[in-house]
Amino acid sequence: MGWLPIYGKRAIESEQNGSLQIITKFGKTAVIGDGVFQSGRYMQRVFRGMLGMLPGSFHTKKILLVGLGAGSCLPVIARRFKGAHIVALEYDQAMVDLAKQTYLSQSNAGSVEIIFGDIRETLPRLATEFDLILVDVFCGRKVAPVLTSREVLSELRRLLSWQGYVFVNLFKERESVSGSIENFLSLHALKRVRFNEIGMYRHYGMGKMGEGVPSGFQDREQSRTYLKATVPQNSRSQVFEGRDGLGARLDLGFLIFERFVNETEPDCSPTRRLRVVSWQPYKGTKFPGWWRTPSLFTIHFKRGVVILENSEYWKEWSSHARRHRERFLRDRTCEIAQVDLETFARAYHATKFLDPLTRRSFVSVLRHHLKIHPQHVHLTVARRVSDGRVLSGLATIDYPDISQSDHVIAFIHPDAQNSSLGVGLIDHWHQRASRLGLKFLMFGLLRRPCDPRSWKGYTNFKRQFHLYEILYPRPVFRIIFPKW
Repeated sequence: MGWLPIYGKRAIESEQNGSLQIITKFGKTAVIGDGVFQSGRYMQRVFRGMLGMLPGSFHTKKILLVGLGAGSCLPVIARRFKGAHIVALEYDQAMVDLAKQTYLSQSNAGSVEIIFGDIRETLPRLATEFDLILVDVFCGRKVAPVLTSREVLSELRRLLSWQGYVFVNLFKERESVSGSIENFLSLHALKRVRFNEIGMYRHYGMGKMGEGVPSGFQDREQSRTYLKATVPQNSRSQVFEGRDGLGARLDLGFLIFERFVNETEPDCSPTRRLRVVSWQPYKGTKFPGWWRTPSLFTIHFKRGVVILENSEYWKEWSSHARRHRERFLRDRTCEIAQVDLETFARAYHATKFLDPLTRRSFVSVLRHHLKIHPQHVHLTVARRVSDGRVLSGLATIDYPDISQSDHVIAFIHPDAQNSSLGVGLIDHWHQRASRLGLKFLMFGLLRRPCDPRSWKGYTNFKRQFHLYEILYPRPVFRIIFPKW
């Protein structure tokens, strides 16, 4: 065993970082540049703070480290993600040499791939996606200006897998640095570790409250087809067109209730009657002049939507879903068919999934829409060719006026749980919507941590299909007094 010095201090010169102090205590090395720690126990604490922000269930085999430094973060990463392959980018040869002499030798060297060079040149050469990207790039005590460039940020977004995470050591420059990053990635959380602030970023569309909706998306309450089927048409209730979209109105004579689900704030001009206006915005957190609807009177859900942008939609699915799609396309024992409501409902009830009351309520929704606009309701099943037995089903309703198709019911018989029929029906739905020119497939509700655990399995199934997750801010309301 080599002799480890109890204490040592020396200086080296770096072309990129100038003069660096190397301090060794009991075999542990710290690197100080421009008066701040570049590597060492302090930075290990910072990286532990980063990884501590991840969900406990998160696992990965591919990690991109932008800014290796002297490598003190490597043991921390290796301890959290055993066996993961780490690609480390570093532009300072002096730091690479220090890493090889110290922390790299203490880690699993076979799992670390060091790429030397400016990140503006090395990032574009990477071809694979990463589930986790850790960014720690500094020039002395300042975040490297290159990090805020459009070319670097667009590359980081390209390399991040759809459900992955990016962590950035912002140090004391959150206001100036994070603003540039948020043009490409969504800020989901902030954490302070001693003097450093850490930002956690994800792709837009990972379900952050009030983040917004995909470009061109409209809630189904902006569909005349949907509103005419769900809002009673009589002297008191009606669908009407407001300043910037559709709404529903209940007229009680002296009092009018109005509801809008839209990105744009409704017209709140006073009339001759008292108005109570409820507004469900798509995005934002602050709405001056409006009151938040008490949680007692509202149910807050996260929903997932697929954006159909090209005919090879399956290439964005998870590898597991792609394998099952191929397996289903090769299968000759089952076929896809359209059936009537009685056949669909009988097979749905036979699964005994959910309680009978809930199942009957979902079937009632389908029956109601079939009466109002039957041409938009699709009851699709996967049935066995040999005996015609229905093993799986998917009910969807189209709203062409907003270029959307909504998932209503999905089921699979217990005997077919390990088959590819569920993925096959989702694939058929994609194909049909693509032929009709529909852009958005609404997959319905997704589980949040506060929702029932029984939702978890089906939520995980849905997330295989590259969902854009939407969580609206809490609805707001306003009382508008009459003007005489």
